[in-house]
Amino acid sequence: MNNKVTLLVSVCAAVSAPVFSQVSQDVEKLGAKERPPMEHVIVSIPAHQKDARTAMPITVLEGDELNQRAAATLGDTLRQTPGMASASFGPAVGQPVIRGQQGPRVQILQNSLPSLDVSTNSADHAVSVEPVLADSIEILKGPSTLLYGGGAIGGIVNVLDGRIPSRAINGVKGSTEFRHSSVDDGRTGVFRVDGGNGDWAVHVDGLYRDWSDPDIPGLAINPRNVADIEENSDGFVANADGRTRRFSIGAAHHFDTGYWGLSYSELSNDYGIPAGVHHHDEDHEHEHEHEEDHEEDHDEEGGDHDDHEESAEGIRLNIQQKRWDVAGDLHLSNFWELMRWRMAYSEYEHVEVEPSGETGTRFQRDALAARLELSHQAIGDWHGVVGMQWLDNEFSAEGEEAFVPATDRQNLGLFWLEDYHSKHWQLEMGLRGELDRLSPDAGAFADADIYSVSGSLGALYDVNDFLTLGVSLAQSRRAPTAEERYSNGVNDVDSYVVHGATGLIEVGDENLGREKADSADVSVKLHYQRLQGSLTLFYKAFEDFIYLQNTGQQVDDIEVLSYRQEDADFRGLEYELSYLLWQGAGEVSVSLYGDRVSAELDRGGDIPRLPPQRDGLRLEWRHGALTAGLDWQRAAAQRRAGLSEASTAGYHRMDASVAWRYETVAATYTWSVRGRNLNDELIRSSSSFIRDYAPEAGRSVVLALRVDFGD
Repeated sequence: MNNKVTLLVSVCAAVSAPVFSQVSQDVEKLGAKERPPMEHVIVSIPAHQKDARTAMPITVLEGDELNQRAAATLGDTLRQTPGMASASFGPAVGQPVIRGQQGPRVQILQNSLPSLDVSTNSADHAVSVEPVLADSIEILKGPSTLLYGGGAIGGIVNVLDGRIPSRAINGVKGSTEFRHSSVDDGRTGVFRVDGGNGDWAVHVDGLYRDWSDPDIPGLAINPRNVADIEENSDGFVANADGRTRRFSIGAAHHFDTGYWGLSYSELSNDYGIPAGVHHHDEDHEHEHEHEEDHEEDHDEEGGDHDDHEESAEGIRLNIQQKRWDVAGDLHLSNFWELMRWRMAYSEYEHVEVEPSGETGTRFQRDALAARLELSHQAIGDWHGVVGMQWLDNEFSAEGEEAFVPATDRQNLGLFWLEDYHSKHWQLEMGLRGELDRLSPDAGAFADADIYSVSGSLGALYDVNDFLTLGVSLAQSRRAPTAEERYSNGVNDVDSYVVHGATGLIEVGDENLGREKADSADVSVKLHYQRLQGSLTLFYKAFEDFIYLQNTGQQVDDIEVLSYRQEDADFRGLEYELSYLLWQGAGEVSVSLYGDRVSAELDRGGDIPRLPPQRDGLRLEWRHGALTAGLDWQRAAAQRRAGLSEASTAGYHRMDASVAWRYETVAATYTWSVRGRNLNDELIRSSSSFIRDYAPEAGRSVVLALRVDFGD
């Protein structure tokens, strides 16, 4: 890996040398008072765009709204956003689902570079980014994903945390926050400090979080869909506790034409997999037998224990990650007006610990990611950016659940985007070429080189001052992952390894080809006096969609699934409408929001783990330092559950919040009380792999105090 790092740095230096040769004359032309802006409104849009107006389908969560929604997982933080859901795997794991797609089709970015964890390898692996520390979270859907990779067909979530200060700071500012949640006796503490003298800026942040087994309003394991239950927990999810520690430090040097900076972070995360989920431990003896009357006499909606019983022993994951980042912007005055570069190196490891304390499986990933963008000045009404993205990844899994051979992956992407502006029109078009190379460390497989080309076209039209229409089209291609190609590929039938997260045997196919998707988004945005809203219709037609098909074969009563390819269609809509009801002694607004998604294989059968149809009503009141909100959401039953899956019941969920802000000369104090799932509904999410083993948390009250100080 060190040789590859040296090679990449050398290549970047060679590519950027002609640009840096202009620096001396640029500094003479650009004085400190004429310094160009160091930050764009939306970081995830191309570097040349100076505002948030774009034809790309992008949603931004920031400020007070982000503070109110921020939760322990990224999926739970974003679940109220139309088009978003969470693939929960207990309270520690909530991977984002975008328009019904998850896993390798959804790319998680940290400050515009991949998170470099192994969350896409399995549904029980947590995403390594921390939403509580985020400045903003940007969600890219549909054709907009072209900027960061044609393989992210489902969408992209970019978490921005400011660990490398991108703007100059004079003085010291910071914040600290403490939270306590009743549902799991959760305790969270966060701090952040940013300081600088105008030329240099420093950032430090840290987080600790501890939680216990979460309360639920009934049985954890669903006796209606799970056979042979040996042990069940009533009123809580067993073995779902955990702890998280994170620390980051960064610094940046700012000068007249830009900045450069670096950061270092460490993550330690330890959490349990809810009892009954992992199947590779079936032969271990259990301390207690399942009580038959749970199935016969106890309704699933009932049961209410004040005190938790001793948690059943189970699998635990211990995650360690060290990550180094460097970043910079350089503003120029000739044809090339801005160069933006990012680079990250990560050492990631996690072990799955058996109840005996022995290591069951060890996952390791050493990865290097880099990104370079060059934007040019306007040519007539055209403005654009070219760029390069690189990923070098070494992955290995050793132990009881190692059903994928150690694999090296290199990915090179080259992209070009242009946009055209007129009085009422804005056009955007882009092109991306990628090379994916997979090199498995197994003699049975040859190296695979997969080339792909993706393109997009988008347009915005201002009908009048308050109504805008948008259309975006794209054709994207995704190379199959190592899991899809090589799972159990070197094993014969008698030695197949069970994937503990799904309880199934998954068999890859080395001959899988590229997955292609033709996408279309049509949107209407309205901003008229007190009324504003948006409606988006989307359609995605897959050619050679990769999925797991039940072969009908069983090994030791465990089903065998094989990765196959077939055409598939996704379609749906997202909407949000807000109206300012009253403005006087404060403001009262009401919002309606919701989404729908359906997906089918061409030869019949629904795509598994699709979110249900959802509709929500939100009331908000603001008066001076006091804010309050009430959110009601209805989710319909998901009867189109997908292959080999059971349907899930609908539910109603009620959330509420009250916050009061008090300002002094030295600091601003914000006290808040948030109620989640106040009606204590038993929620089994259809987008979760383990919905029949671990429902969502029950009624919870979260108390929080946040202190902001400095400028």
